[in-house]
Amino acid sequence: MMTEIHPQTLLAALAIEYMALTLVTFPAWGSSPSGTGMARWSLGNACLAGSMALLSQRGIAPGVLTVVLANALLIFGAHCVHMAVRQLYEAPPATVFAQLPPFLAWLALALIWAFDPSPNHLAWAPWRVVAFSAALVWSAGGTTLALFRRAPRPWSLGTWYVFVAMCMPVAAQFIRVLNYIGPVKPHDPVVAQATALPLYAAFAGCGVFMTYGFFLLINDRLQAQLRAANARLTEDAATDPLTQVSNRRHLEAVASKEIGRAKRYRWPLSLLMLDLDHFKRVNDRYGHAVGDEVLRSVASVCQRHLRGHDLVARIGGEEFAILLPQSDAVGAEVSARRLLHEIRETKIDALDGAAVTVSIGIATLDGQDAGVHHLLQRADSALYRAKAAGRDRVVVSTSDP
Repeated sequence: MMTEIHPQTLLAALAIEYMALTLVTFPAWGSSPSGTGMARWSLGNACLAGSMALLSQRGIAPGVLTVVLANALLIFGAHCVHMAVRQLYEAPPATVFAQLPPFLAWLALALIWAFDPSPNHLAWAPWRVVAFSAALVWSAGGTTLALFRRAPRPWSLGTWYVFVAMCMPVAAQFIRVLNYIGPVKPHDPVVAQATALPLYAAFAGCGVFMTYGFFLLINDRLQAQLRAANARLTEDAATDPLTQVSNRRHLEAVASKEIGRAKRYRWPLSLLMLDLDHFKRVNDRYGHAVGDEVLRSVASVCQRHLRGHDLVARIGGEEFAILLPQSDAVGAEVSARRLLHEIRETKIDALDGAAVTVSIGIATLDGQDAGVHHLLQRADSALYRAKAAGRDRVVVSTSDP
């Protein structure tokens, strides 16, 4: 013979369940980074635990506690969960309009209770169900909508857990409202087993699922932040902070790989060494701030007028190196002369119309190059000869330095 389970017993068990979830989430509140929504989520679980505890005393404690306060705590708990999800996904704060329906539902519950003319407070029970269900569907539906709009695609396991868990009470509330719309029912909707058990089962299932899913969502966010931070650190380690082009370390790492690939597939590869002419005069006459502006301008010109897979790097002071994969000596010289012209034609207001010129040395990979350092030395030797020949010119390396 099957033993009948009373709703009050289920409600007491649910109160214990949500209190356990509160005890689990409360320590995480203090250890989680700000902005994860854990504080609001923990508060939501605490409100749900209090609500279930009060509902389990229906018929024992005063109705103002087991109806008005209990349902208000449940509505506020669902609203806290909604706000926690919005905070986790950095959604804009909910507007007054979004927060008003739960408050109005609570107010309706209080007024219905205060002006209920029936001695046993059952005449208005269906309207209490409608007010409560509308508020819960509003908050739970808002949570699912926030997940649908803001959760990264494809959805993670945590997103699915929270989404499915929030859909369960929404579906249960729709079923409950359909049952109570119409003639007044001669029983208390809180303890009516036939209609209450599906609702309580939904709450039992969604509690653990949604809290576990929320922990997974926080973990997903922290992992994404860690990956982004690592990417920024990697980029910072490879970037010159002044000009935002690559630094010498990154150039040497990329050049070593490109040289190996060029030798393996017999592809041409060239390297330009570029140095600003009389840059010390610019600093002495106009100041270092203007000198920095000139460096940024030259770096920008180089990036704009080269191919997407060419690499521009500042390797020290006013000296730049430009790696040109799959460029032979002729192509490298064409690129160098174009840069020479574009830099000379670039006007910098702070220089009072004075032109910026550069000298460029070119080295093309050959069989005698042992590696990137040897190629850099050859390009630097060609650059030195360009300086010695009068500057503002291009010199191609034809032999070892």
